[in-house]
Amino acid sequence: MVVLPAISAADDIQRFAQVAGSPHVHCAFYRDYHIDPLTGDHLLVEGRSNSLTHYQRQRDGRVRSVDTRRAGAGEVRVVQGRYLHYIERSGAMFVVTTIYACLARDAQSGYCINYGAVNARHFDLRVLREPDRVYEELQAQAEPGICDHSFIHLREAAANPVGR
Repeated sequence: MVVLPAISAADDIQRFAQVAGSPHVHCAFYRDYHIDPLTGDHLLVEGRSNSLTHYQRQRDGRVRSVDTRRAGAGEVRVVQGRYLHYIERSGAMFVVTTIYACLARDAQSGYCINYGAVNARHFDLRVLREPDRVYEELQAQAEPGICDHSFIHLREAAANPVGR
């Protein structure tokens, strides 16, 4: 279980540098929070998400997404402001994942390894110009979630393994 911190926009743009540059970002989204019976805190229970989304940076720099709510992959625009936004257009609708806070850091490297995120589906065209503002206005209707990334400062394996 993960206890979510209050949403804060006070941190600077650097807090999302690792996830923004990651070749793989994995997110789980929930229709609603579970409530901790002892504290009343909002919880997201691992393994009980309602949808999963995977973002993958291609060799040419483009980002594509796949998720459990649709077939196939989609092109994604990544925009960094006070928050990090993955914006996918599906006809007139926008599917937007916004990463807003670091939830957990690696003890050795200090890198953020888990992020608080929300997933919103809407028709607000302003998201292409003002994604931070649209997020702040619509976050209460968005699905809460958690994202992580992989391969921090690692290179892909060479085509020819060492020793061959």
